[in-house]
Amino acid sequence: MPGGRRRALLATALGGLVVAVPAWGASGAAAPAPHSVGSPVVSASPTPAFNGDAPDPDVVRVGSTYYAFTTGTALGNHIQALIDTSGSPASGWGSYTGLPYGSTALPAVPAWETVNTQTSPGVFFYDGRWVMYYDATTAPYAAGTGHNCLSVATAASLTPTPVFTDTSGGPLECQASLGGSIDPSPFIDPATGTAYLVWKSNDGGSAQAARIWSAPLSQNGLSLAAAPTELLYNDTVDDPWESTVENPQLSLVNGSYVLLFSGGLYNSSSYSQALAVCSGPLGPCSQPSGPFLTSYGSVAGPGGGSLFQDAAGSWWLGYAAWSAGCTSYACGGARRLFVAPVSFPATGGLNRSAVGMAATSDGGGYWLVAADGGIFSYGDANFYGSTGGMALNRPVVAMATSSTTGGYWLVASDGGIFAFHASFFGSEGATPLNAPVVGMAATSDGGGYWEVASDGGIFTFGDARFYGSMGGRQLNAPIVGMAATPDGGGYWEVASDGGIFTFGDAHFAGSEGAKPLNAPVVGMAADPSGGYWLVAADGGIFAFGGAGFYGSAGGMVLNRPVVGMASAHTGGGYWLVAADGGIFSYQAPFYGSPA
Repeated sequence: MPGGRRRALLATALGGLVVAVPAWGASGAAAPAPHSVGSPVVSASPTPAFNGDAPDPDVVRVGSTYYAFTTGTALGNHIQALIDTSGSPASGWGSYTGLPYGSTALPAVPAWETVNTQTSPGVFFYDGRWVMYYDATTAPYAAGTGHNCLSVATAASLTPTPVFTDTSGGPLECQASLGGSIDPSPFIDPATGTAYLVWKSNDGGSAQAARIWSAPLSQNGLSLAAAPTELLYNDTVDDPWESTVENPQLSLVNGSYVLLFSGGLYNSSSYSQALAVCSGPLGPCSQPSGPFLTSYGSVAGPGGGSLFQDAAGSWWLGYAAWSAGCTSYACGGARRLFVAPVSFPATGGLNRSAVGMAATSDGGGYWLVAADGGIFSYGDANFYGSTGGMALNRPVVAMATSSTTGGYWLVASDGGIFAFHASFFGSEGATPLNAPVVGMAATSDGGGYWEVASDGGIFTFGDARFYGSMGGRQLNAPIVGMAATPDGGGYWEVASDGGIFTFGDAHFAGSEGAKPLNAPVVGMAADPSGGYWLVAADGGIFAFGGAGFYGSAGGMVLNRPVVGMASAHTGGGYWLVAADGGIFSYQAPFYGSPA
């Protein structure tokens, strides 16, 4: 069946015909209804990590160094930057200058902005550079007048100084009819490699309800790639504690898309942190039953938070809070920086979300790999080791198997390779990359492997030959994975829009590029015939060439999005794996799963 027909046929089936249900676990039943990640538990401290003003912090890590970007203060005008080189995110914070002044991340602002209205930065590494989003009021208006807009600045590196440059001639987004746009925060979906921006509408200058929005970003991160989608609104009827909703941040935690946000008034002891669970980066998102972090002891109004991970993969929450009894600048208060460990109840038996899978050469088993490099083996797939519990510089994003040894390789987003019962042929770890690595494939003889980055760049090791790449070319959507031809003489790259790029003896048999999709493509697998399958985050399958269509999870209600697939090789079928480790089997035996 041609892959492009799958959607139409499924819609007909749901219209009144019997739908064949794929295997979900050993029962063969359809996936259960979505469930929420457990409420986070914060080990909050009464002592600030930085005892100065640090509103709206966004914390990022580079190796063992942490940076906190905040709304501007007297220490750092426009946007403030703090640095911590102690190795512990809970202490050691100070100005990057080492002086009580000059710690700015944005020395100059573009002409369209009003000076000293810059707030709420959100920072990430994307397209080979650091990108910072923030909001400011259009000149000559004051803050909170309905004229706040989003802007974007860039930096080649955060060392030796974390300083950004904004060359924009106008705003990124304003939403003037909704009272302005503020509090931007970027997010890269590990399942697809697609970058998104979330933010709040209504800067306080409108009587409308505050709303939180999400939109995909362009390939260079300097513009929005599509119209925004509403994730959450300020529902003061059902959730009167909120007063407003602001400072959003998306994260993927234990296979769940979670939306961190602040509710209440920032200059009061009622300001709090809350967490919504979303079905994906574009929602929908659930309203939480209430906040998970409120005022405690001498700490008042914790909010404006930032979730981040340390080198071991443990979660932390950075947030700003007043001292009890003084929740404004009028009384000499300051929103001090607090950094606290935060834990989430594990789901599905995984400490971190699943990111991919691989099958044994005889199709008699498979492995699942999680973002921390944890390995789960089933059937005749042997366990040879993992990086679970190790401190990684970057999360694991994919795996591949050796046809000669039966072992496997894991690859991290920085290109680092971990070999288990398989030869190590080299890696891109510790090499500066223009874009993060998103996938890998092994040669047919097990003597080498390729890595592919989200910009389509290819890195070869061992006897893996270079046949070409999309690196340096303009893409409509980021690359999310690759597959090698059966003889190892070529490979395909696949983008999140379903576009296919062929190299070597890889033949083009069709693609979903330029077609509307219900969900982004997240991976692919090669069929022994020379055809291939693409899989989307909703479990939809697109089959091309000699690859047969055996069913899909498209149209089903999934606990977590699908993140990858593997070919059953000799059997002609395939497996899909979801972020919680759930396995869907199609003309391929079900051997087990951690979900």
